[in-house]
Amino acid sequence: MKTLKILIIEDEVLIAEDLKDLLLTFEIPKVEMAHSLSSGLDKLISFKPDIALLDVRMEGELDGLKIAEYINSDVKIPFIFITSHSDLETIKKIIELKPSGYITKPFKRSDIFASLNLVAGFLTKRNKVLIKDGHKTIIFDWDEINYIEGEGNYINVFAGSRKVVARQSMDSIIEQLDREIYFKIHRSYIVNLNKILKFNRKEVSIGNVTIPVSRNVQEELEQKLKSKS
Repeated sequence: MKTLKILIIEDEVLIAEDLKDLLLTFEIPKVEMAHSLSSGLDKLISFKPDIALLDVRMEGELDGLKIAEYINSDVKIPFIFITSHSDLETIKKIIELKPSGYITKPFKRSDIFASLNLVAGFLTKRNKVLIKDGHKTIIFDWDEINYIEGEGNYINVFAGSRKVVARQSMDSIIEQLDREIYFKIHRSYIVNLNKILKFNRKEVSIGNVTIPVSRNVQEELEQKLKSKS
């Protein structure tokens, strides 16, 4: 957890300060706070946290739920609700938003620690890609790979100037990848959407390489790229 950036969105300043002090005891280096809906949304953009801790009800409104909706649609990071409200209707709304955790006030140090460790473990796994190269396992960072080419029972992984050949199927490798970043544009190619320099409905360019696009994914690819621009 020593590399995490955490944003606390809580309208009660003293509670937010107590929570921040608690997180610092876990040796979390970067913790910031916001105390309203608008400042919370601003901090999500400017601070770019790895995890958000959200109070469900702020200033009498269910603003935490609105922030969670925004995270799900635009920011796509894990978030944990911290709340003293446990009425059935609110809980139903919370479940629909698929948080990574739910902690009731007054919160316990052990509950916060356990919840953050579970999410941190997920983040570590999600942000790494493991490729077997013979007897070695090569670890790539989540956005390091440019594209992957399938050749029968083998894949060629291109990352910067490196090429790694592995005996692995395209289906097995795509299970490790973040679907928001990597997209299978052809039966023989998976590409990193962030690395595409030019595209049309028939092909994309990554560096000096041109990669074909299958007809059945042309529309979906175009939508994904437009949403990133």
